[in-house]
Amino acid sequence: MGQEDGKQASSFDGKETRGSVVLSVAFFAAFTAYMAIQNLQSSLNQAADLGIISLSVLYACIIFSGILAPAVIKFLGVKKSLILSWICHILYTGSNFYPTFYTLIPSSILLGAISGFMWTGQSIYISVCAFSLAKSTDKTEYDVLSKLNGLFFTLFETTQITGNLVSSLVLQTGTYSNVTGGAVCGPEYCPLSVNGSEIATPETSVVYILLGIYLGCDVIALVVTVFFLPPLPKSNWSSNASLKQSLSSFFVTLFKSKLIFLVPFIMFQAVEQAILWGDYTRSYVSCTIGIHMVGFIMATYGAATASCAFVFSRIAKYIGRYILFFTAAVLQGGVFVVLYIWTPTSEDTTYLFLIPVAWGLGEGIWQTQSNSLIALLFPEKKEPAFANFHTWKAIGFTLTFILSNFLCLKTKLIFVMSLLVVGMTMYTGVEIYNRRSHGSDVTKSEIKMEDKKESKTSL
Repeated sequence: MGQEDGKQASSFDGKETRGSVVLSVAFFAAFTAYMAIQNLQSSLNQAADLGIISLSVLYACIIFSGILAPAVIKFLGVKKSLILSWICHILYTGSNFYPTFYTLIPSSILLGAISGFMWTGQSIYISVCAFSLAKSTDKTEYDVLSKLNGLFFTLFETTQITGNLVSSLVLQTGTYSNVTGGAVCGPEYCPLSVNGSEIATPETSVVYILLGIYLGCDVIALVVTVFFLPPLPKSNWSSNASLKQSLSSFFVTLFKSKLIFLVPFIMFQAVEQAILWGDYTRSYVSCTIGIHMVGFIMATYGAATASCAFVFSRIAKYIGRYILFFTAAVLQGGVFVVLYIWTPTSEDTTYLFLIPVAWGLGEGIWQTQSNSLIALLFPEKKEPAFANFHTWKAIGFTLTFILSNFLCLKTKLIFVMSLLVVGMTMYTGVEIYNRRSHGSDVTKSEIKMEDKKESKTSL
């Protein structure tokens, strides 16, 4: 652990677990609303592809906010950045009560403009808590990072359960007409073709009830953060870096480190999620068994992801992140092969539930281990490193959502499988280089822990 982290830890001792739990609860409340709304955008707001376009705009804005994140966090701090984020979440949810290009697009721009700060701040907060806790408990940094990221993402992924169960339970009270006859579902779906399907949507009053519940969740996130989240002390980097250094740190960290070789690996994690949220929910679920089933199926995905995040974050120190990453790659690679060759029907409900389970098992690994990887590779430059991580994910989301308006689904599936192969190959190269140059991160942490134990014994 560097000098920077040591100073942070000294002013944050005893607050690490509390801070991590409060942060997790705030994200749980806000994303119970956001994730469910996002899953429904492509089906609920079909007119002129408003739902997909709004998501494209949102994630495009995250790209720019990610680049600016180090500078903004330097002056606002993590807690104030999060408070601003929850206010924008409230405005975004409110705009869905009257979704038009004049309401939903501006609120999407606003939410995207602060999301880079929000996610960079979250990653920094958990990392600082982990480094501080590792120092005070004599546990390895990798072990504590895995556990705290596991705690956060276990609770975060349960938002797919709560938010989507609420959506399906509320939406199934609505009335629906049958899906337009002759529609083509599954991998043959093409947005610019006449075979695109018209998804039946519920009456407005049912949607208002659903959005009212989600608006309440956003308010809870704001209250929890304002009154219960311990503020994070500024790091040496944030305190000493000038505005020019803060603004340029994003590109300096990208091009003068091994981070640039992780870009395909990071982008894949966004592309696969975007296909799940935008394409699987519309072309496989809503198209075949109805929009009211999206929530139930995505809740299954959330349960699998949360369970995997919890379990693998506990056993990561025994089997290593390398094996976990390749397990996730095999699971999701298999899912994309199945989606490419399989055309679902209304009789395939069981399979429509099983596919997100396999998808979620892989996602639980990506979420916990990728954040730990970035924190371990860039311990002295967490702010610009995590800004890069979330910005490149935003680029992946944006490209996928934009291309959803033009590319057939089969083309996108070929692209995501190719990106998986390239990303895993380059990630492997980074790990080999890192081990040869510096040795195993876990091994180094264990040596430090033993040194500290010996020092205490001698005293």
